[in-house]
Amino acid sequence: MSSPLAAAVIAKLANDATLTSLAPGGVFRDVAPQDTTGPYMIVTQMAHEDVYQQVKALGFESALYLVKAVQSSTSASGAMAAAARAHVLLQSANLTITGFNCMDVRREERVEYVEIDDEGDRRFQHRGGMYRVEASPV
Repeated sequence: MSSPLAAAVIAKLANDATLTSLAPGGVFRDVAPQDTTGPYMIVTQMAHEDVYQQVKALGFESALYLVKAVQSSTSASGAMAAAARAHVLLQSANLTITGFNCMDVRREERVEYVEIDDEGDRRFQHRGGMYRVEASPV
């Protein structure tokens, strides 16, 4: 089951025409389907915290998402362009979150690394960031 916060992040990315042109492979939760051509976007929840008020009611939720572009290439240029667009969309965004009011969205750190497949002949460029989303229930 996808959380409303994750669904809002994915929707923000998937519904942007510019990002769609930069990452034509699509936007996925956790894992892209096998043989997806890139660049494509992955959104993965890395941490989550429920923050309670004094009356033991949920005050807000705070979730940390890895949002990254992935590209099978020796060059990271496509992944970098898609990650830059994702940053424009998410940094300080007022996300539409079902059942919540968006309080804040901000990048906490950048992410970039290269992954080599088991045979050693394909390189996957990963570029993006860790984004904190905070939202209070309606």
